[in-house]
Amino acid sequence: MPRIAIFKQGSGSQHGGVLLVMLVILVIGAAALLVSALNGSSLKIARDKTTADALAQAKDALIAYAASDANRPGELPCPDFNNDGPITLTEDYSGSNCLGLVGWLPWKSLGLPDLRDGNGDRLWYAVAAPFRANAPSTVILNSDTPSAYPTQMLTVLDSATGATLESGVIAIVFSPGAPLNGQTRSPSDNNATNAIPNYLEADNANLNTTFQTANNNQVPVPTTIVNDRLLTIRSSNLFPPVERRIAREVKACLDNYAAMPVSTNGNVAGLKYPWTAPTNYASSSPGINGNYNGTYLTYFGRVPAQPNIDTSSNPASTLMTALNTLQAAEGAFNTSSSSANNTALQNAANTVLNLKNSVSNVSSTTINQAGAYGIYFANGSTSYSTATSYLTSATNALINSDDLDLRMSISWPATCTILNSPSSYFWTAWKNMVFYQVAKGFQPGSSASFGVPLTINGSGAYRATVLIARAALNSTQISGRSNPAISPTNPPTPYLEGINPHSGSPPTTTFVTYSTSDPNYSTVNDLVLCLDGKGTNPGSVCP
Repeated sequence: MPRIAIFKQGSGSQHGGVLLVMLVILVIGAAALLVSALNGSSLKIARDKTTADALAQAKDALIAYAASDANRPGELPCPDFNNDGPITLTEDYSGSNCLGLVGWLPWKSLGLPDLRDGNGDRLWYAVAAPFRANAPSTVILNSDTPSAYPTQMLTVLDSATGATLESGVIAIVFSPGAPLNGQTRSPSDNNATNAIPNYLEADNANLNTTFQTANNNQVPVPTTIVNDRLLTIRSSNLFPPVERRIAREVKACLDNYAAMPVSTNGNVAGLKYPWTAPTNYASSSPGINGNYNGTYLTYFGRVPAQPNIDTSSNPASTLMTALNTLQAAEGAFNTSSSSANNTALQNAANTVLNLKNSVSNVSSTTINQAGAYGIYFANGSTSYSTATSYLTSATNALINSDDLDLRMSISWPATCTILNSPSSYFWTAWKNMVFYQVAKGFQPGSSASFGVPLTINGSGAYRATVLIARAALNSTQISGRSNPAISPTNPPTPYLEGINPHSGSPPTTTFVTYSTSDPNYSTVNDLVLCLDGKGTNPGSVCP
């Protein structure tokens, strides 16, 4: 019996050891599976992060490209059609056409490193036709472009349900994800048309080169397998930095103009801003300069094509013309005292006499003497030198009165690229979206000191303001703007909201502007910048 007991005890001990070994093996196996699962999950997370970072970096670079484009702000590059990184003539575009509107991301042209997604593939990129580089000049590119070409914008659908997730998309950056069944990829792929099916799935792979119909722009459509990841660029992403760029360039032009040391008769003008161009132009006055002339006593309007002061309705200008006519008449009569010259001299002198009270900052006595001595000369009562001396005194008094302000330049500063090329594609697209107001006290003929300063959001004391009318907020504004690049006949109401559409002479002096995240932005989306005389340091959005 003791032996049997000892034998059974030994057998049980061996059996327990086997169980223990099996338990250890199971634990190790489970741990290995858990570690493997954790490693796989960590690897997936890492790959997803790499993809997300690459997409975000590409999106930021495309927006920066659009904001800095010298010829057509808001423009995006053609896709890279041959997978070499830069955009090259004949290889990626021909004339005004991209070889395709879907292809690889042109990372070299965007100043990026060779971006790859988590699977190691280069990113893909699609762009809506109106925003492509070298688009026809008839395509006006500004904040209203998406609403002007709705069928050419891109649409994103839910791949499972087919529901529309986004519409009006300007561009899309793709990560093609890991290859699916039947997809083969090679580092030597160099033709986007041939390569698309091996990188993108379903309708993503069917995007044509024109993007002219919604069906061809739906990305992606319902399908059984779509593993493409994408990031979109919308108007709310692309245009705010473009609009700030436009506003700051105009601001710098105006501030640098006001700081120009322009001199006549030893007097420096300085610190004064030109009159604005009226917002309700006469449609019978075609042409860029014809419709964008600065006009006397017009404090609020659009930016003039040239910073000239009005030559038709300004009393000082009328008086200067009369004085110049009198000077010519006196010279002609001094050369020949014919009856015709005598009549012309007396008529010119009487015109000056009738204008002696027209300019408040010039002594009526000085103007009266110029006219009276012109008649005395015609009647033989005084000499030519005496008559011309009084005329010279009147002319100098008018020049130095600031009413005419001939000391202000009639040209923009040389550094003012945007306004020195008024017929450029750049300014043609944006000029009707840009407004400007000068404060009373800094207009031509002023003392260059505040009469009534301008305020923004209830604060500040500014010499002038620049306003950018952003995308139309409703159908009424869209209709009112019509074709702003061709028919600049609309008042500011279709462009500006809230209290910003100013009127009167001088107009009201308050403005409002909101950030894109402010709830008020949905009803007032105008961008307003202050002008403080620091043209070389354009500053930031005010306030």
